[in-house]
Amino acid sequence: MTMLNVKDFGAVGDGVSKDTVAVQRALDAGGMVHVPAGVYLCGSLYLRSNGGLDLAPGAVILGSPDKEDYNAADFCPQNRPFPPECSYGAHLLIAVEQENVVIRGRGRIDGNRQAFYELAEKREQIWSRHIAWRPSQMLFFCECRGVQICDAHLDNAPYWTCFLHGCVDVSIRGLRIDNPMHTRNGDGIDIDCCKNVTISDCIIDSGDDCITLRGNSAPLKTPRPCENITISNCVLRTICNAFRIGVGNGLVRNCTVSNVVIHDSRMGICLCTKYSSAPRAVQIEDISFSNIFIEADRPIAIVIGAHGAADGPGIKPIQRISFNQIRGRGCVGNLIQGRALGDIRDISFRDVRFDYSGGDRVVVDPPNGYSEPCHISPPAAFHLEYAQDIVFDQVRINWLSDDPRWLHDVGAVGSQDVVFNNCTFSKGHALA
Repeated sequence: MTMLNVKDFGAVGDGVSKDTVAVQRALDAGGMVHVPAGVYLCGSLYLRSNGGLDLAPGAVILGSPDKEDYNAADFCPQNRPFPPECSYGAHLLIAVEQENVVIRGRGRIDGNRQAFYELAEKREQIWSRHIAWRPSQMLFFCECRGVQICDAHLDNAPYWTCFLHGCVDVSIRGLRIDNPMHTRNGDGIDIDCCKNVTISDCIIDSGDDCITLRGNSAPLKTPRPCENITISNCVLRTICNAFRIGVGNGLVRNCTVSNVVIHDSRMGICLCTKYSSAPRAVQIEDISFSNIFIEADRPIAIVIGAHGAADGPGIKPIQRISFNQIRGRGCVGNLIQGRALGDIRDISFRDVRFDYSGGDRVVVDPPNGYSEPCHISPPAAFHLEYAQDIVFDQVRINWLSDDPRWLHDVGAVGSQDVVFNNCTFSKGHALA
């Protein structure tokens, strides 16, 4: 690839002058575009095939605060604004139906979130605040082939940080993502209906899900499963889900997660097929987690529907999920919750050890079941409802206090073929 310099196309880099036109001219010229140290105030930028951005240390692409500097919501048929979340389909960096697109270097991409809503001192304030307008996903890659995003620092996205939809052959490596915990819907990396994706060596602090795997194929010209995803050597922190798998109408399969640290989070790993009453859900199958440390209120949730969504039509199964060499701490029980026998099946926990505390949020037989969020806890470290073919092999629960509200290490209702091998349970298990 040739290497061009944005300065040669008139970019100023003073953080005040708008550099959108100059940077876009460089991108349109073809090849890699070098961005030297400086702050480049930009609206929407369109990446081209066989090229991209090379960000020098000290280089910052800063999102413009002005709505008119961004793309229209209907700029491509795959783009989907989401007004209920005050997300209006604008993006800072865009690549649609391109090939061999690169973002690399030790510079920063800053979404300038503070320009769209004020920082709140408390999380509860920002979630109730009405936001008049803000861009959607800061990085938007749609139906691209051959994407590399490496080594950059992604900061202050007003919404999701990095969204890849319907892409093939993707490498994401060495990213540092900082989205303040007060950021509404501040996801880190969202992988939707992509194939052959590697994510490694990333550090993500986010105001919502750190990494999501989704199956929303509806907007795509070429619908496909989300499959062949490998995630390794990452450190994650969030007020929501460190890993969330689900959302959409398709299929998520053949994914491997290994060598990951999750700390100071509400939820560690969440698999959920259905998030609304609409008749659509995602089938989730053949997912493995290994060598994971989880420090979260609820370390693991595998549920058919969140927020009562399981009562609606369109249920799809979660099957063939394995957890190996898992260590961690929690205070809200792990949840494996189906609607009917067979909804959740073939789940294994091998060489798993959790330290458990708390008990203050334990609720026995809540009227609407145990929801996916970590508001209430079943009276067991693992709670199963209508789960089938579940294996606990070398699982140990260490109770940090003798709180009587915790009744069992494992409790099960309406479940079948639950197997225990070489487990260490001081409170035992109860199968009903």
